[in-house]
Amino acid sequence: MAAASGEGVLRFEPAQAVRILVWMRVTATTGQLVTVLFVHFGLGLTLPLLPLLLTIAGLAAWNAFAFWRLRHTPEQISQTEVLFNVLIDVVALTVLLGLTGGPSNPFVSLYLVPVSLAAVAMPANLALVVAILCVVLYGLLLAVFLPMEGPHPIIGGDFNLHMIGMWVNFVISAWMITVFVRFMSSVLRRQDWRLSRARENTLRNEQIVALGTVAAGAAHQLGTPLSTMSMVIDELRQERSDDEDLQGELDLLRSQIGVCKETLEDLKDAGAAGSDQGTRTVSLQRHVARIVDTWRLMHPKIEPQITYEQPFRDVEISQDPTLMHALLNLLNNAAEASLDNNASGVAVAISSDGDTLTLVIDDEGTGLDSDRVRYAGRVVQTTKSSGMGIGLVLANATVDRFGGSVTLMDAPDGGARTRIEVSLERLRIDPSRDSA
Repeated sequence: MAAASGEGVLRFEPAQAVRILVWMRVTATTGQLVTVLFVHFGLGLTLPLLPLLLTIAGLAAWNAFAFWRLRHTPEQISQTEVLFNVLIDVVALTVLLGLTGGPSNPFVSLYLVPVSLAAVAMPANLALVVAILCVVLYGLLLAVFLPMEGPHPIIGGDFNLHMIGMWVNFVISAWMITVFVRFMSSVLRRQDWRLSRARENTLRNEQIVALGTVAAGAAHQLGTPLSTMSMVIDELRQERSDDEDLQGELDLLRSQIGVCKETLEDLKDAGAAGSDQGTRTVSLQRHVARIVDTWRLMHPKIEPQITYEQPFRDVEISQDPTLMHALLNLLNNAAEASLDNNASGVAVAISSDGDTLTLVIDDEGTGLDSDRVRYAGRVVQTTKSSGMGIGLVLANATVDRFGGSVTLMDAPDGGARTRIEVSLERLRIDPSRDSA
């Protein structure tokens, strides 16, 4: 991942910079070896072959060590190690140039490659060290170098040889710059994507905080009206005890008030959990069954088909009210989608492997709106006339907090399918830890 400095300038992480150097060094050592052998044997120019080959072999051996570091301990790579890698390349280039004509060698402009990489991928102070070192070593080559033997007459003398060398140098430089720039552009694209996700998450979190504030106020205010309604229901049951139809309606109304009161209790529990006060322990299957039962009470007209896929691995978890309401929101969406389409069926398949809880919900609604599903669960939007468009956002945020995911797709038999995967890592209770 690329990191932005305090001045807003993009920098690579140390491991990324070393990775660039490793792949560029593969190209460099291969090109150096081919060039040395071609000039010595192909053009017939006498070169100090042994020291040249030893320098290239040493550079290749260092590259193998750098690759090993990347594979096994990338997190330990520091900016100092990046600087040392660049210095190795610069010193090796200086030795090769010093043995093959010094400043007259057409490959002397390759000094600009490490300077460019350091300027982009390293902090300013270390990049300045690389630039100064390259300037000093280039100046040193003006005084200390091994002259090359005069070229073979077939290639037209010194000037033509120099021109050919410049062309080869251009090819190598163009290749290195292309690889480096493409890598840098991919890092920039990934950084832009992460920034976009961060902005989106910030907007979603601001909406959730606002909704949480409103919910806390509503929970405080709803207690008295619910108690009043319970009293009125009791009075009506006594006064109209002979009216069986009314008694049935009052039973339904009382069950709905019970759901509301239980929801308020869960909100209080969530507040207590946020203050590190008592957390309930419950089996996963019992917790899911409670969610499903509460949902069925909320939608008496729905005829659900509940399936626990076997083997269902039950584990002890800490009861989290926010997760319960997230799953209820998604189940409610499915129920309302079916009812809006004059249907009553909702199929719910529940499975657990002990690490992940999975729910697959198939409704009998009209299916997905492709224009809205792209943003579903990410921004607040109204998807039905009776809704406020916040349920899916809250559910998605909660499931995401537990390392899970909510996926919407078309159901095989029509309607919509909602697939929820919830990681149980943060909820699962370790029995050995409790007994310790």
